[in-house]
Amino acid sequence: MDELELLGATLTKPDPSAETVDRRRHQLQNAMREPVRRRRSRRPVIAIGVAAATGAAAVAIVVAGGESPDSTSRDGTTVVQMSGPQVLLAAAAVAETKPAASGTYWHVKRVAPSSGDHQTVETWTTADGRGWIRFDGGTLRKVPGRQPVTVRGTDLGIAEIAKLPTSAAELKATLLESRTTGQKHAQITKETNLLLLLTDLLSDVPAPPKVRAAALRALATLPHVKNLGKVPGGQSLLFAGDGGGTKLVVNPKTSEVNAEGYADINGKQESMGGITSTSRWTNELPR
Repeated sequence: MDELELLGATLTKPDPSAETVDRRRHQLQNAMREPVRRRRSRRPVIAIGVAAATGAAAVAIVVAGGESPDSTSRDGTTVVQMSGPQVLLAAAAVAETKPAASGTYWHVKRVAPSSGDHQTVETWTTADGRGWIRFDGGTLRKVPGRQPVTVRGTDLGIAEIAKLPTSAAELKATLLESRTTGQKHAQITKETNLLLLLTDLLSDVPAPPKVRAAALRALATLPHVKNLGKVPGGQSLLFAGDGGGTKLVVNPKTSEVNAEGYADINGKQESMGGITSTSRWTNELPR
């Protein structure tokens, strides 16, 4: 069961009993903390600390407070806070001006809580699906077979991602149509499905700049997008979903996006784990 199916199975059941709350909490957290398993439907994991690298994107835990009111500047004038959609549209305008990146290996590094089997997992994947993996900075190992990079829950590989529509409406339709049969039947609303697909596209796969811009504009069209205010790294945006959702930290000046999934369990937001990941193209394997 991948993360989309887990969300459908875990988050949409009504009124969990008190006995199931703790089990669901651990189920969600363990799903995000488990070591990377190489399989066709899952994209490789991503590189951290490369915000300055061209084409890098990050996925990180977000710590956000309550909704921030408009603030007052030092000269006494009121600074109006942008709405959630306005933040996304500003980031989209920046994203489409970024230069396209390329390389031999799509490098992904994921850092998980130290309580997991592995704290750090890195992968390097070529366009044709050849892969290498390294745990906790140890020995680099060749991954058997071919494990191509894909948008999670779809069969969209690197070649297809490069040709995705640059219109927000067309991109949403293409992503929904590209879902695997199992994902199309998952018990998740269309909006939640789009939220997960677009976040994956922005964070975990080598999407071209104009496609990333379209993904940000597509996110701006989703319902219930709330700007919780300024946090380290940008503006914290809350996207409500089926029994949970996603918090994104979006930097409208750089178009960098950070994300954290959460679940609403008996009215309390439960994080789906503190895994942090970033990604970029590189031309060399580690020695």
